[in-house]
Amino acid sequence: MALRIRAIRNNLRSGPNPWYALASWSDTIESEAFIDRMAAGRTTLSKTDILAVCQLAREELTKMLAEGCYVKTPLGAALPVATGVLTSPDEPFRPKAPGSGHSLRFDFRIDPKIERDALRRIACVREGTVDRLSPTIMHVKALPDGATIREGGAIRISGSRLKFDASIETLGAFLIDSEAEETRISTYMEIRPSALIALLPPELEKGDYRLEVRTLSRGGDVLKSGASISLSIG
Repeated sequence: MALRIRAIRNNLRSGPNPWYALASWSDTIESEAFIDRMAAGRTTLSKTDILAVCQLAREELTKMLAEGCYVKTPLGAALPVATGVLTSPDEPFRPKAPGSGHSLRFDFRIDPKIERDALRRIACVREGTVDRLSPTIMHVKALPDGATIREGGAIRISGSRLKFDASIETLGAFLIDSEAEETRISTYMEIRPSALIALLPPELEKGDYRLEVRTLSRGGDVLKSGASISLSIG
């Protein structure tokens, strides 16, 4: 798998270039799948052992961050960050007071060695363009994790601006075969701007398809995902 790179229009008129690069990840690895991969690798630790270590690390990291610590871990550094402006050098910092404009968050900075190794190995593939209005498909995966995409199976479509009215038959996710014949996916368990969970039609024939999401603009125009995703069914 490769990181997909698309072009998105630069709307800053002061910018010298009309387009900039946007990365679309090839997959989402959920926490449990991540642990499964570690347990299946070169280790004597079981999944239960790894889960226990992760839970302990999570508890201790929470405590240390709550103490205001900068915490270096084998994966990277976690740290608290303050944001907001002050009217005087003595003004109290009140992140829990509504309307104060003050807040706290926590950042995570990946370990430089992990970053160097990943950048050395990563592969990129160039795709088309994407805009800020049309739905954008980032990636598609079968559910549950580890399953294959097949007729009648569940899939998760992740991206942005994906929400639509399922009662309108011209909207939703469509599968387009090599003959340009379209099949609309009609059954959804979840419809959100960032994700769709859908059931593929059980009568769907095996083969290669393009997946396209269509939504409705505020002006009533049908918007199509700028770059469709290729899927192999079965």
